[in-house]
Amino acid sequence: MPRRLLTPFFALAVLSAMAGGAAAQGVPNFADYPGDPTFAGRNAAPVLATPEARRFRTMIRQGAREKPNFDGHFIVTSWGCGSDCEAGAIIDAISGRVISLPVVAGSPEDASSDSTHFTYRLDSRLLVMTGMIGEEPPMGAHYFTFDGKRLTRLKTIVKPEKHWGDPAAEKAQ
Repeated sequence: MPRRLLTPFFALAVLSAMAGGAAAQGVPNFADYPGDPTFAGRNAAPVLATPEARRFRTMIRQGAREKPNFDGHFIVTSWGCGSDCEAGAIIDAISGRVISLPVVAGSPEDASSDSTHFTYRLDSRLLVMTGMIGEEPPMGAHYFTFDGKRLTRLKTIVKPEKHWGDPAAEKAQ
């Protein structure tokens, strides 16, 4: 191949690699993490195998009656655990297995006051937790993939914390 043609090919290869790297640094997208096929059968009863699942059995049983809303055949259910705090579980509609979600507290400044701390879709295995996981910093959007058994953190995008009722923080905004 003549040298003149190698330069454009080399430049194209470098630009492609850079674009791929930039996309990898961006915000994870639900479409990039497709879920399992949608389950349309009758939901299994939740299996309350852990002390935590038994402690929240009423909320888990209520959630298990809903249609799958996450990764094809899972049900994400959540409940409040105090002021600006949410806990929850992932329930397998087929097997009834229950996977506890961590407590997520606080809201980043750009989150609406009525937003949930958990964001998910039926057609994706991506789950986003907004706030502080386990009530520990950092505050932000925490992106996880789900493999049917556990969540794996992909990325955290740190965001400023709201300071409700703090006059100095309100003036700064």
